[in-house]
Amino acid sequence: MPVSTNTQSSRQTASSAPEFPPITRDHIINCSYDSWFPKYRTSCIKSRIIPLSPEFIDYIREDGIVLADDDSAEPEDDEWESAPSTFRPPVEEVDSDSDSDEEEETPRLPPNQRFPELHQTIKDKIEELGGAVAPKLNWTAPKDAAWISPHQNTIKCTSPNDIYLLLKSSNFITYDLEHAFDDCTPIGNTSASISSSDKTPSFKPVLVLRSYFNPHTAMEFRCFVKHRNLIAISQRDLNYYEFLKSLRSDIVGRISQLFNNKLRYTFPDGNFAFDVYIPEGEDEPLSRARLIDINPWAPHTDSLLFDWQELLDMEVPEGAVLGVVGGDEEVPAAETDGSSSDEDEDEDEDFAPELRLVEKEDPSAFNFSSPQYSAHKLPKDVVDASMAGEGGMRDFARKWREMTEYRENVANWEINDKN
Repeated sequence: MPVSTNTQSSRQTASSAPEFPPITRDHIINCSYDSWFPKYRTSCIKSRIIPLSPEFIDYIREDGIVLADDDSAEPEDDEWESAPSTFRPPVEEVDSDSDSDEEEETPRLPPNQRFPELHQTIKDKIEELGGAVAPKLNWTAPKDAAWISPHQNTIKCTSPNDIYLLLKSSNFITYDLEHAFDDCTPIGNTSASISSSDKTPSFKPVLVLRSYFNPHTAMEFRCFVKHRNLIAISQRDLNYYEFLKSLRSDIVGRISQLFNNKLRYTFPDGNFAFDVYIPEGEDEPLSRARLIDINPWAPHTDSLLFDWQELLDMEVPEGAVLGVVGGDEEVPAAETDGSSSDEDEDEDEDFAPELRLVEKEDPSAFNFSSPQYSAHKLPKDVVDASMAGEGGMRDFARKWREMTEYRENVANWEINDKN
């Protein structure tokens, strides 16, 4: 859900910030996975939705990472040689002279003791989905925390501890819990508006577990819908893939098929974005598109190869169904007026969304050369130390302390020398 790279902000300045139509709390909630998945289940990846307790949310929000300590929580895995049940900041691994306050604190219980029923439910759902899942909350997956995953820089999880580690290490998950409604348009201060806001559905955090698969990222696309018309499609993996050129018509065809048959007149809002994955076909170049996510028509949704301003300025076909963000579902014009002309029908059929792919010679493609989610990663030295277990973190903490003490001594020497 949150903009994960600087691609959008680099193309837009504060002085030219696009003006969106009113963004309602209802619209954000409509895009929550648990709101739309039951309706479109047959077009999605196999999933399980688990309501989260207040204890779990408190656990995700609090500092430090305490993992489950039950014997079956960590299955054997060649990808991870050491997975301690409790992760501590490096300073806690050194002398504890300065940590007297922390020593007086009551030790926090591990998840299997803190919320045992929910912990067991997560274990059961992982098993139901084949033993490997990809987690997310209502809107966002913890892709920015893949660097800490025990499964080779992916969000693959085979145990509850894998899930806890990703969720607690992710800034994206924090966004879901703390800032999901930041873009909503203020309703006003009148008593009438306050009473109407009380009727707004409450936010109920859920954990979504999807059956894990390793997608070909070149076949992931973000699609933009305006007034119930599919107007734009953007490649999600911002790298150049030569083979995509020959698949342009197939990509648009598969996505349009999913949109027209499933989403166009059934999603509550007229403006939104949705993500799809298109696997390789058996008898045809591409199989049917799978619905991955639905995103709000809002600034925090990354517009990728488009600017939000040009999406807002795009004109939809004449006579299109005019749905609005947060509004009730509209009925197709063809169903309300049986006298629609053939010309109108032809115009709708001829309208095709614009598909943008990263071009080999496109100068803007060079803006995407930095690693994805690099702003959310740690220095390599820290990651290497953590992979070496407690001993590696202890050595790293000692070297870090020696380095900082040396710099402080040098700074003090320079100040004394000047005096």
